[in-house]
Amino acid sequence: MKPTKKHLATVLITAGLAGAAFASQAKDAQLNDAVAASGANLTLNGALTLALQEVPGTAVSAKFEDRNGHAVWAVEILASNQEVRNLLIDSTTGNVLQNSTDRIDRKDRDNVDQDD
Repeated sequence: MKPTKKHLATVLITAGLAGAAFASQAKDAQLNDAVAASGANLTLNGALTLALQEVPGTAVSAKFEDRNGHAVWAVEILASNQEVRNLLIDSTTGNVLQNSTDRIDRKDRDNVDQDD
């Protein structure tokens, strides 16, 4: 069967609707994270303070995450020794659940190479 303009239009409309649905779900997920974070016992500022007490340096990023049903703050710190550390902080108790060294992946290495 030869594709017609009608078939092409149907495919394009379907693809557009699927893209819009995906974008809507992504926006809803961000909104849900924001709502969940606003209900956490530990605020973003509190998580950053705890992370920087654990690892002195500069906070590079922080985000609220659901890890296997457990609400945590994921904080990335550039330590004073130039090591990148990833911390997971319990949003209810403030306990540091993980403090690990970030390994440099290919994307990071490529970005460093491009900066030179």
